[in-house]
Amino acid sequence: MEPRPPYAADHELVDAAVETLEARFDPDRHRVASALRTEDGTVYTAVNLKSSVDQATVHCEPVTLENALADGHDSFDCSVAVRFRENDPANDPVVISACGVCRELLYDYDPTLDVLVRLDGELRKVALSELLPARA
Repeated sequence: MEPRPPYAADHELVDAAVETLEARFDPDRHRVASALRTEDGTVYTAVNLKSSVDQATVHCEPVTLENALADGHDSFDCSVAVRFRENDPANDPVVISACGVCRELLYDYDPTLDVLVRLDGELRKVALSELLPARA
């Protein structure tokens, strides 16, 4: 499946993740934020969690997923993660790809989920299944 252009609601999802990152950013603890939209349009956001002694880190995607699950959702539409650009004087947030572990976790809960990624500098919507190795 080819990457698709994002919809207006997808840009709003990015904005929600950016707002969360801007509100909770801490260079030592919270450097990435994510947003997850459920099938009914509810949006959940979270930041990554990092202990002060670098012994434990929890990525933000599992936190957004858990918040949605705790509220009774089990069908999801789209996910995105953002972080501030490294060494960028403007410190603009940028969409990043979820790591492989987070991709697998999200897929296990909803294999039809789409994710927003940057491809050649442009925001694109991709089926999460396209970003995982073939499953036997």
